[in-house]
Amino acid sequence: MPETALPSPRRHRPPGRWRRLAVLLAVGLLAVPAPAFAGPHATDRTDRTDRTDRTDRTDSAAVGTITEFAVPTAGANPVGITGGPDGNVWFTVQAVGANKIGRITPRGTIREFPLPDPESFPDDITDGADGNLWFTEPFGNRITRITPRGRFTGFPLPQADSFPFGITRGPDGNVWFTENGAARIGRITPKGKIKEFPLPADSLPYRITAGPDGNLWYTLPFSNEIGRITPRGKVTEFALPNPNGAPFNIAAGPDGNLWFTDSGGLDHEIGRITPRGEVTRFPLSPQNTGPVGIAAGPDGNLWFAEANRNRIGRITPRGKVTEFDIPTPNPDNTPFHIARGPDGNMWFTELLGNRVGRVIVGGRGGSPRP
Repeated sequence: MPETALPSPRRHRPPGRWRRLAVLLAVGLLAVPAPAFAGPHATDRTDRTDRTDRTDRTDSAAVGTITEFAVPTAGANPVGITGGPDGNVWFTVQAVGANKIGRITPRGTIREFPLPDPESFPDDITDGADGNLWFTEPFGNRITRITPRGRFTGFPLPQADSFPFGITRGPDGNVWFTENGAARIGRITPKGKIKEFPLPADSLPYRITAGPDGNLWYTLPFSNEIGRITPRGKVTEFALPNPNGAPFNIAAGPDGNLWFTDSGGLDHEIGRITPRGEVTRFPLSPQNTGPVGIAAGPDGNLWFAEANRNRIGRITPRGKVTEFDIPTPNPDNTPFHIARGPDGNMWFTELLGNRVGRVIVGGRGGSPRP
C-alpha cells in the first residue's frame, strides 16, 4: 500500500539568496536530461517501500493520440497554457525580445499577440471568471489581462521585484497568483484591484491552483512544501515526506484532493495531498523523468508532462501511470505545462521544442509496452 503521512506545518525557510533561482524553474529543470525511447507503457506505481511495477497489459484504445503544432515565432519557448472562454487554448511565449501570448484553435491554427513589453517574460496563464485571460509577467512585475480579441491591460504590483509566477482562477470569482520575490500570495479582482497576503519569511511560492475545499493551494519548490491559503488569507504550509522533494506544479483532482509533480533529486514522483494535508507518493520509473505540469483531464484522471523523457503521462486516482512518447523523437523537446482544453482534449507546451501539443483523450495511441 502507498505510504500515507500527515506532515506538520513547517516554518523554516531557505536563505534569501535562493530567491532569484526560482526564475530557473520557468526556463528548464534543474536536472540532467535523459535519452528518449519509444513506446507507450503503463504500470502501477507503488510507494518507495515497494518498487515492484505491475504491468498493465490491457489495450490502450482509451488513451489519446498526440499531435504537435509548431509555434510560428522562432525560439518561442512556450510555457504556460490554459483553456480559454472562447473555445480555444491560450499559451505564453517567452521568445527573447518578442514576448507574446499565443492562441491555438482546436484544429491547430495559431495566432500570436505581441506584448507591449517585449521583455516581460510572461509565464503562467489562466481563464478568468470575467471571460478574459489573465497571465503573470515576472520581469514586468505585472498581472495582465488579455481579451479573447487580443486587447491587453496591465496591472503593476505594489512592490518591485515581486516576480509573479503562478496564476489561477479562484473560487471567489477573482484571480489569485504567487509572488515569488515578495513571499506573498496575491489576489486581483476583474477590475484590477490587488490585495496581497504575506507568507512566512523566505517563502518562494511558484504555482497555484484552486482547491476542491474552497481554498487556494500552491507549491514551494525550494522548501519542499505545499501551501494552503484561505480566501481570507490564513496560511498553512505542509512539509513533504520526500527528503529531496521539490514540488513544481499543482492541480485539483477529480477525487477531491490536490495532485502535484515533484522533480526533486533524481527520484521523481507524482504526489497527492488531501485537504487535511495527508500525502501519498507515486514514484515514477525510471529515475529523472522530470515531471512538471499537471492538470485534471475529462476522463477522471490526472495528466502530466515529463520534461526529461519527452512524454505525456496519465495517472488514475488510484495511482496507475500510463505514459506516451511525444511523436517528435527529441529528448530536448521539454514538454512543460499541460491543461484541459475547451474541446475536451489535453494540451501542452514544449518549452524547447517550440511546439504546442494536443492529446486526444479516448483516441487510439498504440499498445502499452510490457
